[in-house]
Amino acid sequence: MENNEKGAYRTKQREIILDYLKKCQDGHVTIDEVTDHLKNEGNKVGRTTIYRYMEKLADEGFLRKYYIEEGVGACYQYQGEDTACRNHFHLKCVKCGRLFHVSCDFLQQIEEHVYEHHHFLVDNSKTVLYGVCEACQKDTDEDISAHHGGCSCGHVHNSDNKTGRGE
Repeated sequence: MENNEKGAYRTKQREIILDYLKKCQDGHVTIDEVTDHLKNEGNKVGRTTIYRYMEKLADEGFLRKYYIEEGVGACYQYQGEDTACRNHFHLKCVKCGRLFHVSCDFLQQIEEHVYEHHHFLVDNSKTVLYGVCEACQKDTDEDISAHHGGCSCGHVHNSDNKTGRGE
């Protein structure tokens, strides 16, 4: 077994898990997804072992761990050995369930606005915006733009008329 620069021993199981996570670095994975993939590839790595290694990798900074929904297991994103955790928001499609991470200057401006004007510090590792992804919009007859036509929440938006409703 080889010792890496952070002091963790590199076992065969750890390397198999890391190799898979590197292939998924542009997305997010769960313990179940890692377990299923390794099983389908013929690797006999138990779920408990995978969980233990995923936790260690998160503690060592190789993975970013976050929760999408309360009561649902954690998701993990590979960050790499030399990569600091980048801040980004998450988008979850309510139709297909896919999760996207988005680094966007406009979302950063919203985060700054919330802090400066509302004195609230957003933890964007726990921020998930729900909606319908582009692929699912193409697969549905539903007019997605109709959801943006008005608001009945009762408070004033910049584009609202004088009634205070977005009618």
